[in-house]
Amino acid sequence: MAERELPAAQRSAALSLDRRRFLQAAGALAALGLLPTGCRPLPAQLAPPQGLRLGVLTPRSYATFGAASARLVGPEGGRLIGLGGIEPARTLERWLQRLPETAPLVQQALLLLEFGVFPLVGKLRPFTSLGGDAQDAVLAELMSSRFAWKRAVFGGIRSFAFLTFYADPASRTLTGYPGPFGGAGATIADAMRYDSEPDSSAPETP
Repeated sequence: MAERELPAAQRSAALSLDRRRFLQAAGALAALGLLPTGCRPLPAQLAPPQGLRLGVLTPRSYATFGAASARLVGPEGGRLIGLGGIEPARTLERWLQRLPETAPLVQQALLLLEFGVFPLVGKLRPFTSLGGDAQDAVLAELMSSRFAWKRAVFGGIRSFAFLTFYADPASRTLTGYPGPFGGAGATIADAMRYDSEPDSSAPETP
């Protein structure tokens, strides 16, 4: 994804979070004490790299976004994130510095994902302390909830996860996308060879 395409894509992801509805719900839940503020130590593999100075995200929201992204982009993508080859949370931090009106909303969505517990979210521990299958179950619950604000939280986090992951050139090993055409990384000849559509003449597998 070309850098010049990112601002519009970022704002589209932000719109997935219904700002008014979500802020009203988050405020009410915090007032009721349904968003715990106590926290366990972060798993070392999810914590921000030593020396990285965060200006928007907190270490907790950085870790939560990284964990969620690793589950949302699939096993191979999650492996790349786990190895440190792609750092969605580092990219999100950089983007949110350019979207100050969006940053508080993303922070609250990640707070809800990390600390929300039953009956608000179907878990009793922080998201970052759960195993992979349990994290998948939490995300699936948000995605399929009958409550629009929970679906909005899922949609916003998912959109940013995909955008930050696939904006990284390292993701091209999974997609086969050679990069923006006409530059040093991808020539016009590459564009002529790249087929973004499946071969309709190929026989379907049963």
